Parts: sequence; structure tokens; C-alpha cells
Amino acid sequence: MLQKQESATEDSTTLVNGITEVFAEMHLPNLAEPKIYLGMPMPILKQFHKALIAQHTEDKERLYRNRLKYAGVTKERTDQAFKWDDDTYPMARPESIEEALSTGFIREHKNLVVIGPPGVGKSMLVTIAVCKAIRNGFSAKYRTAHGIATGLSEAKTGNSLSGYIRMLSSCDVLAIDDLPFASFSAEGAQALFSIIDARYERKSTIITSNHSFGDWFAELPDKSMATAMVGRIAQEAIIVNMNGAKDMRLKHAVEMLGIAAETPGGKPSHFVFETAGNGGN
Repeated sequence: MLQKQESATEDSTTLVNGITEVFAEMHLPNLAEPKIYLGMPMPILKQFHKALIAQHTEDKERLYRNRLKYAGVTKERTDQAFKWDDDTYPMARPESIEEALSTGFIREHKNLVVIGPPGVGKSMLVTIAVCKAIRNGFSAKYRTAHGIATGLSEAKTGNSLSGYIRMLSSCDVLAIDDLPFASFSAEGAQALFSIIDARYERKSTIITSNHSFGDWFAELPDKSMATAMVGRIAQEAIIVNMNGAKDMRLKHAVEMLGIAAETPGGKPSHFVFETAGNGGN
């Protein structure tokens, strides 16, 4: 009998600790006092603990979705969406992809640069990194280079340029997708440099580009600024080289067309594959 009472007490203590931990995580210290729940009947404690966990999980998921939207991520991506092996990206170091899929580089204030042709999965990899960052409590912004260039121009017109620059400079993770520096005017490039400079060794910047570092120099008219910009981005950055990879979007589209295109006899038609292979460059 005594053993049963001790076991019940242990179960009760475990539940009370679980309840107070949740309230502490919710930043409700007045409700995180164990004495409030001592003496509560076990069935009530169990139901209260279960309901509290469910509500807290729902609240966290809602907050996460709102933060994704605020960051500029239109669709959540997870590791499961990014399929790769040693043959997928022949020019990328496997450890660099593994680093990109972790949040360790964000904690160390390192940058991530993903280079390669269109359609090979650059944006997907970066979106996964941003989603993971947000899930782990980091603040993030996800913008295309064109969107930033437009935003800088509009902010200048509206006399809010300093605020816009401060917003992009202060977040823990800034992802700039599809960066051709040719998108920026001379003033825009200078503003972008001020953002990169403010983030240097303090925050993580993620960049995808179809062009190599050498091409970046050619796109920026001010060579001294180009050197400083590339230096701040590339120093101790994780580089994922996706050159040499197949166009995943085209492969997926061809496969979908191939499945859908069937002859009346039920046999797949090869016309769509021939068309896809012969049309355009």
C-alpha cells in the first residue's frame, strides 16, 4: 500500500513539474508555481497537463506560421523535400550541404553561399535553412535580390531608407535569393553594401546566385566596393557549388508530362520527351 502511495506521489510530482515547465516556457511565471497544483486529484492533473500541452503546441505552430509569413517564406520546406546524394551535386562537398541543412552556421554567424544554374535546388536548400532557423527561434528575412533592389528604391522615395536598411541588417538570418548585382543601381549597390557590412561577423547572410564570385566583380561598377562586398560575404562562408547538377524542375516537368501523355492503347508516348529534348537551348 505504501509503495502505491509513493508511486502516486511520484506521478503527481512529474505532472506538476510538467505543467510548471510549460507555463515557464510560455513566460507565465505566476502560473509556474508548483504549490498551485499540489493536492489536485490525479485525474484532473492528467487532463489539465494534456490540455495544456496541446494548447501550447498549437500556439507554437501558429506563431511559427506567422513568423514564416513575416519572413517572406510562402511555403515551408523540410529536409525531406531535399533529396540528394554524392552524385546529385558532383562539384559540392557533402559536408557543405550537411552544414547548410543545420543551424550551426547561424549560431556561429557564418554565411552560406549557394551557386549554380537555375533549377538545381538552390532556392529549396535556402528555404529549408530559413525554415529551420525560424523553428529554432532565430529571426529571419527571405527576399529576392530584385525585391531588395525595389524595396531600397521605394524606401528612398518614401524617406524610409534607413529603416529599411536597419530591418534587413538586424535580423539573425537574411536570405537573398537569385542575386545578380546588375539588379542594383549605383545607390542601391551602396545600400546593399551597408547591409552586408553591418551584418559582417554579427549575423548570417545566405545568398543564392547563378554566377560565380568572379562574375560578381564584373557586375559591380565600383571595384573597391566589389572587393569589400565579396570579401565580407565569402570569408569563412559555407560554399555549396551546385554546378554540374541536373535541372530538377525540368526533369520533374518531363516526368509529369511523360506520365500524363499516353497513347489510346495505354502505352506511354515518347513525343513529349523528344519535344523537351529538342526544343530551345
